[in-house]
Amino acid sequence: MIMYRNTLIVLLCLPVAAGAQYSRPDHEPPPADLGQTWVEIEGEVYGARPNELGPIGGGEGYQRILTDGDYRVATVDELIEALKKAQAGEVVYVEPDAQIDCTTLVFAEKLVLEVREGVTLASNRGHEGSRGAMIYSDAFATSNLIRAVGPNVRVTGLWIRGPDPKRRLEHHRRSFDPARGDSSAQSAYYYKLAMSDGIASTFSGLEVDNCELSGWSVTAISLPSGTDHHIHHNYIHHNQMNGLGYGMCISTATALIEYNLFDFNRHSIAATGRVPSGYEARHNVEIEHSLSHNFDMHGGGDRGDGTNIAGDWMKIHHNTFRGKRVAAIVIRGVPCEGAEIHNNWFYHAKPGRQAIGPWPTGGDTGVVSHNNAYGQERPAIWDAEYQTYQEAFDAGMAAYKAKHYGQARASLGQALSLAGDGAERSKAQLYIGHCYSREKFIGIARAQYEALLNAKDADPDDKAVAQKRLKEIEEAASAKPVQDWTLVFSDDFERDELGENWKVLAGDWRIEAGKLVCGPGYSEIVINKTFPGCHRIEFEAITRGERPCDFSPVIQSAGRGYSGGYLIQFGGRANTVNRILRADEPLEDRSADRFIQAGEVHNIAAELDGNTLRLTVDGSIIAEGRDSAPLLGEGHEMAGLYIHCETTVDNVKVYTSKPR
Repeated sequence: MIMYRNTLIVLLCLPVAAGAQYSRPDHEPPPADLGQTWVEIEGEVYGARPNELGPIGGGEGYQRILTDGDYRVATVDELIEALKKAQAGEVVYVEPDAQIDCTTLVFAEKLVLEVREGVTLASNRGHEGSRGAMIYSDAFATSNLIRAVGPNVRVTGLWIRGPDPKRRLEHHRRSFDPARGDSSAQSAYYYKLAMSDGIASTFSGLEVDNCELSGWSVTAISLPSGTDHHIHHNYIHHNQMNGLGYGMCISTATALIEYNLFDFNRHSIAATGRVPSGYEARHNVEIEHSLSHNFDMHGGGDRGDGTNIAGDWMKIHHNTFRGKRVAAIVIRGVPCEGAEIHNNWFYHAKPGRQAIGPWPTGGDTGVVSHNNAYGQERPAIWDAEYQTYQEAFDAGMAAYKAKHYGQARASLGQALSLAGDGAERSKAQLYIGHCYSREKFIGIARAQYEALLNAKDADPDDKAVAQKRLKEIEEAASAKPVQDWTLVFSDDFERDELGENWKVLAGDWRIEAGKLVCGPGYSEIVINKTFPGCHRIEFEAITRGERPCDFSPVIQSAGRGYSGGYLIQFGGRANTVNRILRADEPLEDRSADRFIQAGEVHNIAAELDGNTLRLTVDGSIIAEGRDSAPLLGEGHEMAGLYIHCETTVDNVKVYTSKPR
């Protein structure tokens, strides 16, 4: 049985004080409703579930809100004076409507607000709709704005806002342009831009709770050292300068990070990988937007210290990762004591390097990943640890009989990998085909039945069933109205130049010996024409490169890059995934494991057939997905190719049809 739970979070925003920058993206109020943040599958919880202290991200409903203190302040001078006087156990309370502007003193005096041992710095975020008092600096060179100068400091209920919520992509591009010189010259230019970080502590026991932290170009929370830090129930967002941009950064420290809401951070959690260090991250929600992977641990290669060490330990469990475009977790070395990843809910369709790095986990990686839920619409446990074929097969059949076909495919896939003989393999493959058929992904079902028939040691009875199902599929297909495709463009490249019909977006494209050829690396090209209606594109492609990647058509685009239409990936992510992306976000699609073979000519076709996206390779459908609101009309009338290895292309054809 699969049960869903809705978690409501209501975080209201008071009007920003006069003179504040309304145009800043981090001044937008937090989301009013997070919707589902966790799912229950067979009695077990996957994803982020709020605890008794209140909603994920804090705010209204949080149970530890302070509304008074030993010192009440409303100006920067009053705050500085109170922090000098406050003793352990006392609270410095910032009035809810205060906007503490530290900019001038940061410029003039390099101001740092120092909080002594055992002191609490507080406001009332979430009380009667308050967003909390704001303490902020608009000086780019703010390092740090708030610093614990003793252990057991608490910062709670405040909006701590930095000077720079932007990604600074152009600065990063200019900095690391090879024309600037060697890597040291590039880095020197990059760091000419003054940078900022918010809260820092080298002492143990820092607690940051029920705060909003935004606009810090380096990191909102810096933990260079210390143990038992506790970062929880915060909304941490728009800390995203390209190259840095962390919600929090851990060096030689340990921390518990839980019940936080993250969005628009380059990495929400980053760590240097130095020892001793480690963190446990649980019951956090990544909303969606990020330049790079969400949770991070650097390895020795990043530090250049001649090791492959990635910290001491990591525990990452019961988090919800909604951003399908980037990886959720990347561990860039080997943790000394290991890392465990479990009971998370990934919106990514399946396990793989698109969700977790390293992939595969286990073995010498020091990373164990198991028992996580994958998929946005129909989450299923794709990496359960079954010990035997029979255990996995029985679990798959139980889910199949309960009509939970996604979970059934996941368990039967495990059974297929554990199968000891042809009869076991064919039985698992047969029911995987049945699952796809029940889900109405008929092309992928056909691929499973065909694979069973092509297996020499398959059980004869299973072959007979597969043959029957294929016959039924063919009969149904022959009775179904055929999409009325009209050929509107073709090119066999029998000439010397690209010509006006093609527009290069990236890479080195040229005509050689009557073929279209692109160089290694990222290459993208579009047909310089518009094609109203639904698209179907066909082409032939071959590579002799050792690392094939992406023989991928683009349809229904604006001609400015793959992100504006559908990218139908064949052999994407270094020839490890076949998938369908809609405006750069993966659809909940289905795919078969067939990939690019170097030296082999592949015939590739991609189409939007009504509301169904389909990828066909060498006559077999290997990926299908559905879009309830297909990309059609103005801005979605061009088609092209996205290729990531040295490749030769021929016989490109484009067809169109009227939307059904």
